Amino acid sequence: MVKEYGIYPSVEHYACMVDLLGRANRLDEAAKIIEGMRIEPGPKVWGSLLGSCRIHCNVELADRASRRLFELEPVNAGNYVLLADIYAEAKMWDDVKRVKKLLEARGLQKVPGCSWIEVKRKIYSLTSVDELNPQIEQIHALLLKLSMEMKEKGYVPETKVVLYDLDTEEKERILLGHSEKLAVAFGLINSNKRDAIRITKNLRLCEDCHTFTKFISKFAGREILVRDVNRFHHFKNGVCSCEDYW
Repeated sequence: MVKEYGIYPSVEHYACMVDLLGRANRLDEAAKIIEGMRIEPGPKVWGSLLGSCRIHCNVELADRASRRLFELEPVNAGNYVLLADIYAEAKMWDDVKRVKKLLEARGLQKVPGCSWIEVKRKIYSLTSVDELNPQIEQIHALLLKLSMEMKEKGYVPETKVVLYDLDTEEKERILLGHSEKLAVAFGLINSNKRDAIRITKNLRLCEDCHTFTKFISKFAGREILVRDVNRFHHFKNGVCSCEDYW
C-alpha cells in the first residue's frame, strides 16, 4: 500500500487484517500485527481480535484484548458480554460470573434482543421475554415442533451461546426464545406462503439463530431476509448470502 500506491494504512485497514487472520485461526499473526502498529490500536482493532478469540475460544488472547477494550470503552457492555461468551464456551463459569459482576458494578446491562417483522404492511415487534403477544403459545409450539423435526434432518442447537451453567435441554429451551426465532415463527403463521419473511434485529444474529434460519428456509420452503446490526442476510433453500461469514 505504501510503496506502490502511497496509501498509509489506517486503523480500519489494521482492523480488517486482524479480523481476516483471526477468523482463519492465525491469532498469533494477528497479535503481531497489533504489536507492530505505528499508530495506536483503537477499539476496532482490539474488538476484531476479541471477536476472533470468541470464534476459536482463545482465552489467553481474549483476556489481553478485553483489558484494553475495558480501558478504551469502559461503558460498552458488548465487550463484557463477548468475553463472558468466551469464558462460557471454555466452561470457566466462575469467570463468567466475575464478568457479569463487573457489568453490574459499572451499571451496565446487556441490550435485550428485539426483532421486528413486517406482515401485511404492518410492523410487529417481538422480544425474548414477550409474553403479551396473543399468539405467543402458538409461536412457541411451532418452534418446538420445527426444532424437533429439523433435528432429524441434521440441525444441532448451538448451546454454547447460552451463558449459563445449565443442562442441554434447558439451554435449548432458552435458544428457542430468541427474538429472531419468534419473529420467523410469527411470519410463518401469519404470512402468505409465497411471501418472503422480512425481519430486522437490533443485535448481531447468534450462531444458533443463523443456523436455525438456514434450516427453516429449506425446511419450510420460505425466503427469509434478516437485517441485523452488521449486515443483510438472505436465506433461501438452506443457504445464506453471507456464506456464514458475518
